[in-house]
Amino acid sequence: MVIQALSPTRVDIAGGTLDITPLTQILQHRQTVNFGITLHARVEIEKSQGVFRILSEDQGRKVEGAFDDVIQAGSLPWLEKLLGYFWQKDWAPLSIRVQAKSPAGAGLGGSSCLGIAFASALLKARQDIGQPLKLTDHQLVRTVQDLETGLIRVPTGCQDYWGGLRGGINIISYPPGSIDVQTLQDSKAQSLQELLLLCYSGVSRASGTNNWAIFRRAFEGDQTILGILNEIGSISESVAKAVLAGHWSEVFQLSAQEWQLRTRMWSDVETAETKRISAAAQGAGAMFSRICGAGGGGVMAIFAEPRYHAKVKAAVHDAGGQILDGTVSFKGTEVQGSL
Repeated sequence: MVIQALSPTRVDIAGGTLDITPLTQILQHRQTVNFGITLHARVEIEKSQGVFRILSEDQGRKVEGAFDDVIQAGSLPWLEKLLGYFWQKDWAPLSIRVQAKSPAGAGLGGSSCLGIAFASALLKARQDIGQPLKLTDHQLVRTVQDLETGLIRVPTGCQDYWGGLRGGINIISYPPGSIDVQTLQDSKAQSLQELLLLCYSGVSRASGTNNWAIFRRAFEGDQTILGILNEIGSISESVAKAVLAGHWSEVFQLSAQEWQLRTRMWSDVETAETKRISAAAQGAGAMFSRICGAGGGGVMAIFAEPRYHAKVKAAVHDAGGQILDGTVSFKGTEVQGSL
């Protein structure tokens, strides 16, 4: 018997970086809008014979052996850390296979979404062997986020985990003491799906470094950075209202304004490759395009009316981009099967 967990990755259209705690609490305006996409992280778990095993198919890496050896191997540190937290060595040995459809360095929150899938699969396995651990959505997100922060040793935002857990369109707000997530999986997500194209720029992004630099400058009292972040937050609040109203042309106009503010914080947020692809897409009829995540390369989200899709795809290809087989995900994390 096999347990399989699938978690979507996410595209952010406004308010990225604002989801990093406690940055949310020093800004007057803070909201994040993203949506899940079908470039899934997949985790499969089954009982093993005598040894623990983790195989990452996309990375071509494997660790196996006794529980303590596996969780300290260092070859797949994120997966090893998750196994060490959610499982115990005197429980049934597991064979775990992982595959991430998102390209490396895509800016889609791939590691965070993988963490949600991995944890969700292990929670189902624990239930099946009579060792349940009951976590609410908020507890699951916080636990996986804390584990990843401990691994990478820089502050992490929450939006990637919510995109992976919920799918659909997420509007994330940050009142003191909590995080509110409104998830839309209705006709609004359907409308967005009809417009979306995904493209890999061929350049890995470095958004973690960018976010950490912005975070540090904000808490050092850099008034320029704080002013831009508040402007981004204000625009993001307007994006959320436009999404709820289904006014997509307004969403894209606002998202473009938000993106221009990001270029003021970090001049390398765009690369020669992404600029060339964006110009080609819009020249072929696309309404808007932007880099996913905090920039510097990675995957780009392109929005165009369906009648222009073929022309936009051809233009993107000629500009050096790779069109990806993915679209808006209406579903969040799904867990099927049993041990």
